[in-house]
Amino acid sequence: MFKKYFLVLTVFSFFLGYVFPDTEVLAKIGTATKTEISLVDGIAVDKNGNVYIARRDNNVVSRIDLKGNMTAYAGNGSAGYSGDGGKATEARLNVPAGLALDKRGNLYIADRNNHRIRKVDSRGNISTVAGTGTAGFNGDGGPATSAQLNHPSGIAFDKKGNLYFSDRSNDRIRMIDSNGNIHTYAGNGREGFRGDSGPAVQASLDKPFGIAFDRKGNLYIADRRNNRVRRVNSRGTITTVAGDGGFFFSGDNGPAYRASVAGPTGVAVDDQGILYIADRSNNRVRAVDSQGMITTVVGTGKQDYNGDSEVARETNLHLPFGVTLNPNGNLLVIDRSHYRIRSINLKRGSVKTIAGNGKKMFAGDGGPATGATLSFPHGIAVDKNDNVIFSDKGNYRIRKISPTGEIHTFAGNGIRGNIGDGLPAKEASIYGATSLKLNNKGEIFIVSPSGFVSLIRKIDEKGIMRKFLDTVTPLYLESIANSKYKGKVQTGELATITTFSDFAFDHKGNMFISDRLNHQIRKVDAKGNIATIAGTGESGYYGDGGPASEAAFRDPSALATDKQGNLYIADGANNMIRKIDTNGTVTTIAGNGKHVNAGDGGPALKASIRHMDYLKVSPQGELHIVGMNANTIRKITKDGKMVRVAGNGYQGYSGDGGAATSAMLKSPLAIAFDSKNNMYITDMGNNRIRKVDAKGTISTFAGTGNFGWAQDGETVEIYLHNFP
Repeated sequence: MFKKYFLVLTVFSFFLGYVFPDTEVLAKIGTATKTEISLVDGIAVDKNGNVYIARRDNNVVSRIDLKGNMTAYAGNGSAGYSGDGGKATEARLNVPAGLALDKRGNLYIADRNNHRIRKVDSRGNISTVAGTGTAGFNGDGGPATSAQLNHPSGIAFDKKGNLYFSDRSNDRIRMIDSNGNIHTYAGNGREGFRGDSGPAVQASLDKPFGIAFDRKGNLYIADRRNNRVRRVNSRGTITTVAGDGGFFFSGDNGPAYRASVAGPTGVAVDDQGILYIADRSNNRVRAVDSQGMITTVVGTGKQDYNGDSEVARETNLHLPFGVTLNPNGNLLVIDRSHYRIRSINLKRGSVKTIAGNGKKMFAGDGGPATGATLSFPHGIAVDKNDNVIFSDKGNYRIRKISPTGEIHTFAGNGIRGNIGDGLPAKEASIYGATSLKLNNKGEIFIVSPSGFVSLIRKIDEKGIMRKFLDTVTPLYLESIANSKYKGKVQTGELATITTFSDFAFDHKGNMFISDRLNHQIRKVDAKGNIATIAGTGESGYYGDGGPASEAAFRDPSALATDKQGNLYIADGANNMIRKIDTNGTVTTIAGNGKHVNAGDGGPALKASIRHMDYLKVSPQGELHIVGMNANTIRKITKDGKMVRVAGNGYQGYSGDGGAATSAMLKSPLAIAFDSKNNMYITDMGNNRIRKVDAKGTISTFAGTGNFGWAQDGETVEIYLHNFP
């Protein structure tokens, strides 16, 4: 089973607008070598020498002209599927991969996560030529547009104009003929290695990626997880031409079939029949000559960037992913994790960078939020300018989305930790940021764990990260020790244990903190004075109608305030919502104490509340309740009724474009409202921010849904699919 789990390193780079040939300029042109291209999964060259690259996490295909200018050719940067019949730059792609051009100059794109092959014609219009959009395998013998594909990756054309592609997660190579019908050309659909010297359609492949034809009509396949390059001749017989199955480096200057290649992902063949292999995990490009002998042409095996060189074999590559040849015979290499495209003059042996500045933009920053990769989004807030700010918890960052939908990192360097107080927030590390709130000055506060300590940090008005308070601060411990009542934990042997379960601000800048372990609520005023304002420390339920300081709570957690300064408390184990008014009097406003979710449409006091993980008061003054495990959001109306406003109660992802109450959410954690009463939801389990407009219609506001977290400055995605 473990071999079916694969970590795919990805980053997300800056989205630029570009132009189509012979059409109007759609956005400004960028210099290719000065642009953050991040990870590239596909490359192709037209007959004039223009280069096309599939920038996978930008969801964009870009074109590099002969002057070195980069322009957008397909994709608007948002992840998804749309645009057929219109301009390709206005369409949505979802992790574009392999690219190829036909004799007429039409560009074909393996739109991998859309499970389709898309075509951009010479006028810049896009259409789908294969795939229904549903992952699977069927349709052989019929129209390609009615067939199911599963993560198509590499593309190539034969001399007759038939299109071939690696249907990667189906472990097949499939062909679309001139009539638009689809067939399997190689692979029996069963992963593994077998079938050499027999019919290709009966052989086993294992996650094939790049493919290419030679002048004789032989098809070469980068059979990635078999650590081999296979060849299918014009009679349909398959053989191995390079790789012995070992995942390491060996065999240079000997027979290619006895050498070891490690996860090859790209192949190209020149006019002399020399085969070039992107030997990905060996950090090399290798060549197999017409006699079957293998050598290294680029790369040392080391991955550190050492610049362009006059000696290609002394130039380091880092996970080279794809190769192709331009009309001049130069070899183009996707130097994937150096975030560059390199051009190799095979006659001189020199190396030149033609695209990419080696930098990376994080997971969609600088582009549309709907094209960004999020990881376990948690706390969320909206500032006075309607910017949406949220904790991208798994990516160790705080990110901001403008009202126009562009996303940026606001704080956090992507490194796990709580280091960097006193530094600009983008240089500080962040760990486990759950709750995120704004005070009356617009400063951002987050709560994080730090060992056995709860820590509240703030980003001040100048963008500097500051430590605000933690649970071992002497002033904090002294203040609660001097309280009239001590919590149960405080009176035991573990007297120092206290937590920041949640916090909230009122309009005066007072901070309220829930201490779930001690069943109490603290207050930190604008001058920094700390006091216990609610809870006797006893785990119970009493005190309604009297002072909150004499009342009992059980596991108080989520907090919210309204415009008047009233404080709302999710009294967790009591399954109730309590309110402390500005006079300090506590009452119950929702919940009958039963540990179920029921009662929607009736009085809130008679409703049952099992899940109340987050509270938020809307601009209209209605208290909203987020139920993470219930996968719903409910509210208490002004006339005291409990009403469901989002989520149908079933876990999943569905419903965009329709009523929010019919949509599926997956572990929603927090909500926020903008000035127009739009509600934003951190749909954690779906790795998205969802938006519910004032009419109750839901949509995805940010995130592609891909699952990942930051590692060494990149994103790691785990796909639970049958592919590496």
